[in-house]
Amino acid sequence: MSLRWRWALGLGVVAALAIGLITLAAVISTERQLSGTLDTDLQHRASELSRWTGSLDTRNRGERVRGLPRIVDFDAVLQAFNRDGSVQLRIGREGAPLPVEEVDLAILADDGPHLIRDIVVGDHRYRMITMSIRLRTPEGAAPLGFQIALDRSSVDANLAALTSRLILIGIVGVLLVGFTGWVLASRAVRPIADLTDKAEHIAGTERLDTVGKLDIEAPGEIGRLSGAFSSMLNALATSKREQQRLVSDAGHEFRTPVTALRTNLEILRRQGDRISEKQRRELIEDALFESNQLADLAAELVDLASDVHHTDEPLTEIDLRSLGAEVADRFRHSSAKTVTVSGAGATIIGRRSQIERAVGNLADNAVKWADTKVEIELDGNTVAVRDDGPGIPEEDLPHIFRRFYRSEGARTTPGSGLGLAIVEQLVEAHTGRVFACNLPGGGAEVGFTLPEQPEHPNQEGAGRKS
Repeated sequence: MSLRWRWALGLGVVAALAIGLITLAAVISTERQLSGTLDTDLQHRASELSRWTGSLDTRNRGERVRGLPRIVDFDAVLQAFNRDGSVQLRIGREGAPLPVEEVDLAILADDGPHLIRDIVVGDHRYRMITMSIRLRTPEGAAPLGFQIALDRSSVDANLAALTSRLILIGIVGVLLVGFTGWVLASRAVRPIADLTDKAEHIAGTERLDTVGKLDIEAPGEIGRLSGAFSSMLNALATSKREQQRLVSDAGHEFRTPVTALRTNLEILRRQGDRISEKQRRELIEDALFESNQLADLAAELVDLASDVHHTDEPLTEIDLRSLGAEVADRFRHSSAKTVTVSGAGATIIGRRSQIERAVGNLADNAVKWADTKVEIELDGNTVAVRDDGPGIPEEDLPHIFRRFYRSEGARTTPGSGLGLAIVEQLVEAHTGRVFACNLPGGGAEVGFTLPEQPEHPNQEGAGRKS
């Protein structure tokens, strides 16, 4: 059952219960009020009868008594009975006599208070009062039972008409409430239905380029859901575009070393006997260089594609001064450049292997471009690697952290163009930021700044992957 019909049915049931209770209360209240009116009328007639007891001629029982007040109208019946239950007088409608039961005889025997109750005579319902009146006779005062019954057909008819009307009104009310609930539910779930249709379309076509068309506006939680869904799809679309770009760029970067390696191997295979030993060694060295380039590129692609935000490596305290010294010592032994460490580094919370990889990539990039020296400068939570090389062209500064981006001057140098992109990814995984600039006296400075403790160390960042 759809949400629309659930709302309509639920509101209809609630309305039916409410209207049913109100109808029941109204009928009961009206019935009591009308019965109270009949009881008041009966008591009034009984009082009138008590004042006219002298009008009865006990020597001529069973006949109408001249001068009897008009306490019996077309809607009433008057009946008198003695102690044995025999009817002595009956005035009013033709038909069966009023019932004289034990409770009526008990009132006459005890000369007690009156009794009012409902009775059924033939096809008619009556409201009847029974009372005891003492009459003056030649033998003295003797009690005689009297009954006055009022036909309550009009009361029952009015109650039946009222009940029918209230039921009809209730049915109409329930239908209106149900319809209103269906309309409100339809308006409320329309954004959800649109969102569902778009989600099914995207799932069926696998085309995320329609995400920008999610212009669903709705208040409250539905609006938040729509916004969150749109943001999620935009993130997926961006991720898919970045994945496609990564595959395209990786294919392009792999193509060059693979082509060079294949060419060298083809030359060795076809002309192996006709080339000199020196040429053979050069071809082999070139093939080894290209194979190393492929290995480095593959390793960097794996690092770049890995989820650095959700890793098993725990967060630990990292002394940036100690880490910088270790990186400097490693590059000092592997290159002919002078690598030094300066400044005072702070102790931060992070994943040591990732921060060490980021500093190492910065140092490797700086060694590649430095003329003679590289300096790793530490300033609290900031790590800046400087070189005395030619610097970075101003037009390239905004792009050096992009994947596979290489300036014109870097295209002939070893490297994949992924080192600084990996630095940015690792730093942003620690909620830090990267920076790059040229030094006034020449050379470049590339580095990053980290917080003392990552705000969301396990949350996926939005690192640039272009």
